[in-house]
Amino acid sequence: MSSGEAGEKPNQVKVELDRVIQGTRDMMATYVAWGNEIKFGANYNMMYGDIIEFLNFRLETAESCLLLIEQDRIADALGLCRAMLENYLLFKLLCRGDKFFQLQTLETFKPAEVKARLLKQQEELAAKHANGEDLACLYVEMYPRRSKHLMYVFKGLRDQTNPNFFIPYHYFLHFQEFRPEAMRLKDEDYFDYTAPDPGVVASQKTYRLETTYRYQHYLSYDALLQCLEINDLMSKAERHRINAHYTFLGTFLHPTDDAAKSLHINANHRSGRPAIGKGQEYTNTAKLLASLYVAHLVAGMLNEVAGLLEKAPSEHVADAGTSNLRTVVGEVEQSVEYFWFIENDAPLYDRFNYAVNWATDEDLQMYGDYSKIPSDRVKFTQHVYSHFAASLRDWSNPRVGIYKSPLD
Repeated sequence: MSSGEAGEKPNQVKVELDRVIQGTRDMMATYVAWGNEIKFGANYNMMYGDIIEFLNFRLETAESCLLLIEQDRIADALGLCRAMLENYLLFKLLCRGDKFFQLQTLETFKPAEVKARLLKQQEELAAKHANGEDLACLYVEMYPRRSKHLMYVFKGLRDQTNPNFFIPYHYFLHFQEFRPEAMRLKDEDYFDYTAPDPGVVASQKTYRLETTYRYQHYLSYDALLQCLEINDLMSKAERHRINAHYTFLGTFLHPTDDAAKSLHINANHRSGRPAIGKGQEYTNTAKLLASLYVAHLVAGMLNEVAGLLEKAPSEHVADAGTSNLRTVVGEVEQSVEYFWFIENDAPLYDRFNYAVNWATDEDLQMYGDYSKIPSDRVKFTQHVYSHFAASLRDWSNPRVGIYKSPLD
């Protein structure tokens, strides 16, 4: 194992915390100013405005996170980051989700019959593709989230007059149409001025079932991951990282013992006396971690919206005007790459840690230096906070070499 310096580097962490927060606010200010740079085309499409409006409220949440961090409310900020992460996954689909699926239920079939139906459908579809037929259906396979269901994956919704323009399926049929109250609340259980009409009650029941289906298969967390995978917007390794971050951040959103306590100075101290939170302050490392989550999430969403307008047909967006936005976001992204989020490569510390524990001498000789170890060889560490804290220290290993803290 490697050896390192114990404890935080409080002054350096505080300087870095201020820098990351300022960088995030710079990105958001650039985004607001970007509104004057966009030149929409003669045929304005409301979809772009609706998606920008969606992002506006996510950035309000990001600003709330920064304010909470500055007020030393780190657990609450991390809980809000969990909500932002889920919205970020949805936002990727709103901007780039050009494939969708439909299910065929075979619950009354025997397992052998289900397999036979799948093989027959796959063979028929493959034959049609081989004959050059332009089919909306791309492929069919078993639905991984429920047995005895076939999943047919289709091309996205295209404009018949302009095949270069597609409407993301989540925007068109799922997100805007979803009503959580219709899924969870029955009108007959709540006050109304008149007795419910039986016909209305029956139609509401049907709509409730449809809404529940939409949530379970397209908008829940697991459903979002499935849709991202179908749209090639998430690799297997990225899925593991998403799950780790989602689970870690969720411990601050749900009642989880010791989640918030573990982020404090003298975390094991228990006073047992009434207080607002814990008497000891949060560590500077915890504050920096929260700020890095916000920075990565904001950068990711701004990249998505920039890409959406850049790819828009000229009749809808004459000039996306994203040059300055891309520059500012890129600079911040590059400066926070030492925190391994979802889409960035393994940071130097993770390569160093991998080299110490897994790389052979032959590996190190082949790559020349631990920093050259390919990112896809390095597994993500699920213990987010302790691993991040370790990455802020200096480490050395006689076989691998020296790792310097990004704070230096």
